[in-house]
Amino acid sequence: MKKFMILVITIGLLTSCGDNEKENLSAEFDQLMSQNDSLQQAHTEFRSTHERMKQNHQDLMQQLDTMQVSDSTYFEHMAQNEVIIKKHEGILAGHEELMQGHQDLRNNFGNLSSEEMKAQISKMKDVHSTMMDEHSTMKSEHEDIMNKHDEIRKNIIDNNRQEDQPQS
Repeated sequence: MKKFMILVITIGLLTSCGDNEKENLSAEFDQLMSQNDSLQQAHTEFRSTHERMKQNHQDLMQQLDTMQVSDSTYFEHMAQNEVIIKKHEGILAGHEELMQGHQDLRNNFGNLSSEEMKAQISKMKDVHSTMMDEHSTMKSEHEDIMNKHDEIRKNIIDNNRQEDQPQS
């Protein structure tokens, strides 16, 4: 009887420890979901900036196509920018898919075992880290593209002014 009581108490303690572990993991998951919400906000801003930059790029390409441009490096810069813009579109689409997956996980997280919870949390941390790194890279590349656009516009305006100047 004594052994049976010890066994019952041990099982009870293990069960309560398991519940406590799941509670801790659920709290950690909630923190990650809050971080996911912040990443989603940043992502929405990136998407908006990206769309403006893409439109700016298209407008500048149309402008260059209608002009007689003597410096072919403008077109090289624009082609390089276009590659980066397309890369960003793929990254942004991937982020949207990952964030949707996290939202879907939210509905079922409490039904997972502790080990499954740990695995999901670990993967989410990796994904969030990757997304933050990619946001940082995209921000830098956005700035570079916008600077190149500004430089090309300035050079075009300067060249047009020189062409419009009367020859002495």
